[in-house]
Amino acid sequence: MKQQETAPFWETKRLEDLTKDEWEALCDGCGLCCLNRIQDEDDDDAPIHLTRVACHCYDIGAGQCSDYANRFEKVEGCMALNVARVAEYEWLPETCAYRRRYFGLPLPSWHPLISGERNSVRPFGMHAYNPILENDEIDLEDYIIDEDALKV
Repeated sequence: MKQQETAPFWETKRLEDLTKDEWEALCDGCGLCCLNRIQDEDDDDAPIHLTRVACHCYDIGAGQCSDYANRFEKVEGCMALNVARVAEYEWLPETCAYRRRYFGLPLPSWHPLISGERNSVRPFGMHAYNPILENDEIDLEDYIIDEDALKV
């Protein structure tokens, strides 16, 4: 007798119903939320732009936060992504798994939950490409990312 297959959690559960482990697993590990963002400080409606400048806690070699468990204590302004903020953070790229699931879109084929490979985002360019670490000498405007490059 054939065993009945069940759909994976990311296809059957709403974001607000995910367990902590499921929420973390949904992250594709792209590191784009670890990049500095800039916005015209005089215009709250101005677009937010991602830069290639990563947070000082970003481990460029590993492609992830070097101290994920303590990131909020170590980095002023480090954001905690939750369901409410997925809707609020329009600057998250359309490739972001949280945004995709929030809008009822499927995960792309390169997502680690689909591919089974932790770094499967890299060959598709869906990661913090060629980042540099923030420092006092950097003018963020010189490092703005062309957001058309971050399309599925």
